[in-house]
Amino acid sequence: MMLLLILAQVDYLSLEQAIDIALSQSPAYYESKVSLDKSRIQFYQTFSNLLPTFSASAQYTEYESNSAGTNQYSGRLSLTQPLFDLEIISSIFVSNRQLKSNNLQHTADIAELLLNVKTAYYNLIYARELLESVEIAIKRANENMKIIETKYKIGAVSKLDKLQAEVFYLSTLQDKASAMTLQTEAQEELKSLLATNNDIYPIDSLVPPSTTEFPSIDSLIVLLEEANYNIHIAQELENVAKLELVSSYLAFLPKVSFFYGYTYSSDELVFDFQEWRDNSTKNYGMNISFPLIEIKSLIFNNLNARKELQLQEFSKQRTRLETEKSLRTTYYGLQEALDRLQFSIKSFDAATEAASIAQEQYALGTISFLELLTAEEEVYNTQVSYTSSLSDFYIQRAHLSYLLGSLALDKERG
Repeated sequence: MMLLLILAQVDYLSLEQAIDIALSQSPAYYESKVSLDKSRIQFYQTFSNLLPTFSASAQYTEYESNSAGTNQYSGRLSLTQPLFDLEIISSIFVSNRQLKSNNLQHTADIAELLLNVKTAYYNLIYARELLESVEIAIKRANENMKIIETKYKIGAVSKLDKLQAEVFYLSTLQDKASAMTLQTEAQEELKSLLATNNDIYPIDSLVPPSTTEFPSIDSLIVLLEEANYNIHIAQELENVAKLELVSSYLAFLPKVSFFYGYTYSSDELVFDFQEWRDNSTKNYGMNISFPLIEIKSLIFNNLNARKELQLQEFSKQRTRLETEKSLRTTYYGLQEALDRLQFSIKSFDAATEAASIAQEQYALGTISFLELLTAEEEVYNTQVSYTSSLSDFYIQRAHLSYLLGSLALDKERG
């Protein structure tokens, strides 16, 4: 048996285990993480512009004239330290905001990955349970069809009863094909998210929720502003645009730096450190740069920064409106799923009791086989409706949790 399981290459996973695997080997997770690391490096690189800069250069020059040619070897070693450069300081603030935005994006990417894993996992449970229900229905429909064919041959039932039995049997075969397709899609989606080639067998099951009370939609909308990742990211991108606009104004100001260095030149190439030291020239002083000479590029940078800020402001408004719309539709979709789930539970219980009564009445000969078949078909349909409603409830709840971020309705990961 163990050898069979190994050869089958099936992973029996709970939802928690599936999430842990996704966070440990999913390419989507590591892509987001590397992007965050890259942003952190860019921030440190920008911050390093405050540190002194060392430079060294060597040059060989040959001069030609009508009388004779001369050679000159020269070298320069210098240190430059920015003293007043508001453009560097503003770029540090911009880079820091970008790093914060990427941190939020990384968190949002993880939340989206968890949402996708949960959705695929729930869909896989639904597909497997649907397939089990279909298999039972096919078996029952096949038995009924054999019975009705036998009775039809002896004239105990009409041709209409026989055709109805065949229609129900064929419809269950169609449902099986659809369920197998759904299972394959959910299976491949989950395998892709977990970066595995093994088939996944979900060991968790979906159970009806124990509580049916929801906070009001207005209270959730109030929480949306402080909880939703996309709104936070849009806000940070607007903050970045504001800082970049400030930076474009500061670029008009002069820049002051201090320099200190040594310059050496000789007609001969000498490898003597003492010679270099004795004949080198020390130089130091202040360097003032006036960017106004580059007025054209500074003006266009400022205009672009203004438009970028306007773009981010409108983008934030659009994100807030779209997120609020998603919250409302998901909230009411969750309530609808819960209502359908409760109705389907009652319908399934009623259909099961009705089918039991129909079997007794059919055995007594008080109802036709067509009526019995209709009662059994209704049990199957309500079972499918129950499974679908339960799966839809869990998926809608996962979407609502994603929209509310850390302030989700349900604190559990499942």
